[in-house]
Amino acid sequence: MKKAWMFLAAGCLALSLSAAENMPVGVKVGKTHVYRPQSYSFAQAATIYNAQNKYRFIIVQSKPSGEKPPRMQFWLSAGPFGFCNLVNFLHLTVNGISCARITPRIEDFVPWKEGDLAGCEAKFNFDGAKVILRFWMRPDSPVLWGSIRPAPDRLEEIKSAQVSFTAIVSHLAMKNKKVLWDKVYEREAVTPARTLEQRQKIWELTPEDTYLVLQDKKFDGSAAGKGQGPVMILLDHGSIKQAKLILRNSWTTSLSIALKPDFKNYEFGLWQQEPRISNTAFAEKLEAEKAAFTR
Repeated sequence: MKKAWMFLAAGCLALSLSAAENMPVGVKVGKTHVYRPQSYSFAQAATIYNAQNKYRFIIVQSKPSGEKPPRMQFWLSAGPFGFCNLVNFLHLTVNGISCARITPRIEDFVPWKEGDLAGCEAKFNFDGAKVILRFWMRPDSPVLWGSIRPAPDRLEEIKSAQVSFTAIVSHLAMKNKKVLWDKVYEREAVTPARTLEQRQKIWELTPEDTYLVLQDKKFDGSAAGKGQGPVMILLDHGSIKQAKLILRNSWTTSLSIALKPDFKNYEFGLWQQEPRISNTAFAEKLEAEKAAFTR
């Protein structure tokens, strides 16, 4: 009888886990609250979630202040550090025009769905060269997938495009209530092909570097006070002309990508989670759940 109950319990657990993996992706797009709202003329967010993870993609535009013009920024809320709203986690430059100069429109920021994929998309007009930025999740993956592509109704062709990602990896150190911007970190990036150590010289990525696990050896997420743990960027090198990683003893780590002029659809992925996870635990998770981290 005891064995029967054990088999029944195991079966119920397996069914509940399977059901969780197949729960549909949820999306909410609308106005969001930001710190000092009086400083912003635009603040809209898309919350994208499934049974495994949740992300909030936020578009803001600051109001002009004195000689400072309005500035558009992309934020991501998925934990206290990593790709967080303390940094402009994503930046686009199209035909030499920075996305900071673009004015976002509410009607151009909408939910998106295709089959069991769901998320949001936003269109931006770089002086006639219109671009669509899309984020989505799958039911079976904790990754926030993204794409950048020329809009069908563009008036100008895209002659150049650069995208950069910035993260505060694991932890922002402080001492005596002051932020320590450098000299206290041990940043590294793990790819399928190699491990890159922090240095002043920029790292050039190769097609073998299909993902980057950005982590810190000191703030490894193994205990309270040791940071949140790693974050991850998944790369599609088919559309990449050049990719450079700025991995220094610094509070931020940045990846700068120049896309091929004739790119049609550049896809990427971002991962992080709210609960703390150690470098070792994430390496084990990545090995055990390869399909979930594969496009």
